[in-house]
Amino acid sequence: MKPYYEQDGITIFHGDCREILPTLKTGSIDLVLTDPPYNVGINYSNGDNRADYAEWTSQWFEACPRPLVVTPGMVNLSMWYAMQKPTWQCAWVKPNQCSPSALRGFNAWEPILVYGSVRKPVGHDVWTTVIQTNQRDVGDHPCPKDLRSWRKFVEVFSLDTDTILDPFMGSGTTLREAKDIGRKAIGIEIE
Repeated sequence: MKPYYEQDGITIFHGDCREILPTLKTGSIDLVLTDPPYNVGINYSNGDNRADYAEWTSQWFEACPRPLVVTPGMVNLSMWYAMQKPTWQCAWVKPNQCSPSALRGFNAWEPILVYGSVRKPVGHDVWTTVIQTNQRDVGDHPCPKDLRSWRKFVEVFSLDTDTILDPFMGSGTTLREAKDIGRKAIGIEIE
């Protein structure tokens, strides 16, 4: 498959990750770091409300190299554990987060699931960051990840020489942060 964009260690593929992942060279990816759709009705990729969400997730999940670090959201956490128990679960504490919780309050943390062995010691498994409320340069992405926080995850989970894959590139946060700190990165985005 031919990349949509390729320059300075950053490669972007335009298409469905389930079709592109099997074409990537085995051993060329050192870390998968991604924030997939949560299936909560956000308006992107023809809607984020799939009746086949568990099957769809399983398809791309199985095709991803390891280690895989994923932010699965709260509503589907049990599905992820049923699919495969993670090697470890970390916590991303966001004190100013205002997502509603099932407790009729606000969810101020997010799980980070790790599948496989990471290539270096991670240290602590909890990170607390105040979320940037005004992020520029994300286009019309409805749910971009916080740049400062995501940079921390790129640094913590990868080595300087690693190539990082994000099969749900969105506005490009993973690739941007990887490039800014000198890592190579591959992104896949369907839109």
